Amino acid sequence: MSPAASTPPSPGPPAHPESQHPAPAPPMSRRSRQRRTAAASVVGSVLEWYDFFLFGASAAIVFHKVFFPDVSQLAGTLASFATFGLGFAVRPIGGLLLAHLGDRIGRRPVLILTVVLMGVGTLLIGFLPTYGQIGIWAPVLLVCCRLLQGFGVGAELGGAYVMSSEAAEPRRRGFYAALPGAGEFIGVVIASGAVAAVSSLPEEDFLGWGWRIPFLASFLVVVAALLIRRAAPETEQFEATRAGGKRERMPVWTAIRSRPRTICLLIGTGCATAIASYSIQGYLPSYLTNQLDMPANTSVLGITLASGVSILTIPLAGALSDRIGRRPVMIGGGVAIALFAYPFFLLIDTRQPWIIYLAITVGFAFMLNSVFAVTGSFYAESLPTEVRYSGLVFVREINGVIFAGTAPFVATLLVNAGGDRPWYLAGYMALAGLATAVCTWLLPETAPARTGTADEEI
Repeated sequence: MSPAASTPPSPGPPAHPESQHPAPAPPMSRRSRQRRTAAASVVGSVLEWYDFFLFGASAAIVFHKVFFPDVSQLAGTLASFATFGLGFAVRPIGGLLLAHLGDRIGRRPVLILTVVLMGVGTLLIGFLPTYGQIGIWAPVLLVCCRLLQGFGVGAELGGAYVMSSEAAEPRRRGFYAALPGAGEFIGVVIASGAVAAVSSLPEEDFLGWGWRIPFLASFLVVVAALLIRRAAPETEQFEATRAGGKRERMPVWTAIRSRPRTICLLIGTGCATAIASYSIQGYLPSYLTNQLDMPANTSVLGITLASGVSILTIPLAGALSDRIGRRPVMIGGGVAIALFAYPFFLLIDTRQPWIIYLAITVGFAFMLNSVFAVTGSFYAESLPTEVRYSGLVFVREINGVIFAGTAPFVATLLVNAGGDRPWYLAGYMALAGLATAVCTWLLPETAPARTGTADEEI
């Protein structure tokens, strides 16, 4: 054998690092998924209620002056609130279409899209010309922006509830599913603080340019929400459903057909928070300004204070539901709303700012939120993964159309029918509280610690 033959073959050039397959990323821990999902859920909720509170407060104190100036004060206020209600009218359409995608392609991409839709709608309002500049086209464009907001909002909180519930460990699901609700009140604090600041400007400056600033500032919230949501993972429950081929072709129809009684009762459980919440946030600024002749920022400051307290009470109520069950917390909240409805307006009618702040804080931060904090986990646990997003959004948005979107409009009519007194409205809120308590009582408990399934996923 020749020496050449015995020479071992020369090794080829080392493989270029880029030609090697990268090592797979280590699996994300449950705690890391839980935290990232919680952050993504909260930040979108901040934007949602920043948008909606800002529009509701502006409808009460400024829109009737800059977009509907050629009608009476009552007609202008009703027109502003009707525009507010249109957002709720389109919410089910956007919500169901986007939730359908959420059950088909994933929670994460849909929740990125909702942020874009809400943010664009809010930002554009800040650039709208007034009625004095372009006439009837001004309110038409306002309605278009409101519809864009509503289309995105329809799937926002429902998706946040789904993501946070699916990512949470079962024993703490109530707490984590309540965090998007706390995020909404962070948005209220930011928006109400912005409205309070600009409404303190001289009236000419406020009506000329000041009211636009909070709408333009929403751009910062949108950027933050997009960055955080892009970093959030898809939920393991949806990934397992997709891998197992369990996705439904028409998830909302499957949810309604397979659980009609549950769906109807879940809609009923939300009527107290919808009616009382949007009567306070949407109508109370108008009542204080027009009926009680108080400064425009009185209710805004009261809601800001109540919202700040709510950031703490909502997670606490969610955690309490992990210990004693979802039903006791929600039933107690519904009964409390019914009992407090008349005293609430008695306190409001004192015209004493500190008493008004106290009434709003007690009613909102403790009574309303004992129901609101638990709905995320209660609704998610009542529906299976493959239809959860669509079913939950259907429940919330039908509730929104029937009760929430109409609340400021109905409140205006009830107070007007009562001779500018709020007692018909108080009765409406009390009945809503009782309806929530009864509907909750008729549903089964879902908290894992109370049903013996604390180690199981939903």
